[in-house]
Amino acid sequence: MTLELNRLTRDVDQMGQAMTVRRAELASRAAEAGRVLASQPQVTAELLQKIEKARQIDEWRRGAVPLGARLDERRRIERAVPRAVLIAADGSQIFPDRSAVTLYYLLNIGAIVFREGSGQAPACLNQPTLYYRDEDLYDADGQLRTEEYIGAQRNRLELAALADLAVAEREALGGDLSTPIVVLIDGPLLPWIRSGTDNEEVAREEIDFFISQMRRLRAVQAIPIGYIDRPRSAYVLRILELINMPLEEITRDRLRFGPFVGLTDGQLFESLLPGERTGLFEPNSRANERYEARSATDGVSGDRIAFCYANMARPGRNEEAELARLEMPGWVAGRPDLIDIAQSVIAANCEPGPFPYVLARAHELALVTEEERAALDELVSQVMWRHGMTPQLSTKAWTKQLTRHPRRS
Repeated sequence: MTLELNRLTRDVDQMGQAMTVRRAELASRAAEAGRVLASQPQVTAELLQKIEKARQIDEWRRGAVPLGARLDERRRIERAVPRAVLIAADGSQIFPDRSAVTLYYLLNIGAIVFREGSGQAPACLNQPTLYYRDEDLYDADGQLRTEEYIGAQRNRLELAALADLAVAEREALGGDLSTPIVVLIDGPLLPWIRSGTDNEEVAREEIDFFISQMRRLRAVQAIPIGYIDRPRSAYVLRILELINMPLEEITRDRLRFGPFVGLTDGQLFESLLPGERTGLFEPNSRANERYEARSATDGVSGDRIAFCYANMARPGRNEEAELARLEMPGWVAGRPDLIDIAQSVIAANCEPGPFPYVLARAHELALVTEEERAALDELVSQVMWRHGMTPQLSTKAWTKQLTRHPRRS
């Protein structure tokens, strides 16, 4: 062991004391947020006007727009869904390494199809893809592809795999719509696009691909849900900060240093009972605006992403709330029965803990371990030898290998 923990004992102790003080402070402010919510839960025209003004003043403020008449709305699922299909996918990657024997990157997609109530074992799939051609590795300026670009390609493969599997499942059911298909994505539903990106064409391409896959899912009446475990967002708290703020006093500084900064919506909704969820909200974000604009067709208004918070704990098993943020397209948000089905199916899959088994298994299927990467590098080296090339690590990579696996005397 090279980390001398004894040198950190005092710092860790002081950190613990600071955490205690901060926890008490946050608890006090969370209680105040709860009082504001309890005293003024109605969504008024004035509040909506304040939300719009805040958005105009600070475009990147991570607030939301309530879709219901009350901020404290609760809905509880009352029935289990005896038969359903739950599909999840995840991806991992090996990024290009300039110090390796050659340049390449790998994307590996793992997916699982869980047919609840069928008695069948889950179907597990794994699809690795190697990228090594110049057009794969370099952009139009001759620069090596960034991790952000490779991550976006992985997201595309995950989403396409989910749509492919959903379409195949509906076909296997003979088109019968009585069996729900729920498609689960680990994380937010919309693809992440760097704020302030200079390349609007990249943003449009990502949104358009997302829209095309959402349309495929909708065509077979599959229900896509983005599952955010232990969410750290504060969308609803950003609304509460506006309630007692006069319209004329809404400024950028007041918005960025509101009374509930540092809190999360999870602290606000920790009183949700197992099986309960909040009302619906729409993220008041640039990404949602892009999605709405690009998904509009032939005079029909575009779609928007909505979300709610749900307690995924089971009665008698978890003492504390196990909150998740469930994101969905607007065409699902407009159907409370579909949200009920999705929530029920996901909750039934949360075994042994409050995280869906299918997401954990998809991650396991997609994960590329250090040993597997080493085996792939060895295979690449063997192929290079066969074709008359001499594979050679950089001095930096060679030295790292020695320090990572020191020779035993």
